[in-house]
Amino acid sequence: MKVKHPGEKKPFIEQVSGDDLFRDTGVWRKLDRVIDRDNAAYKEVITDPKTGKVIKHCEEPLSKHTGHGSVQQKKDKPGNPSP
Repeated sequence: MKVKHPGEKKPFIEQVSGDDLFRDTGVWRKLDRVIDRDNAAYKEVITDPKTGKVIKHCEEPLSKHTGHGSVQQKKDKPGNPSP
């Protein structure tokens, strides 16, 4: 789900909730994530659907949630200059 203010491109709330495949292990988990730009908040909870055990819980100001996803630094590849 994404919610935008009229006339703005970037959503002020993004929410993901449901099953998510953890690619490193091939195990399905339940993911609940909310990015609330109006209140500068980030919350993510990952649980094991079989046991209900919380695998990851992250709740922090959005300004502290950096270096994830597409923002991660790219690894040096042969033939590419270093940043």
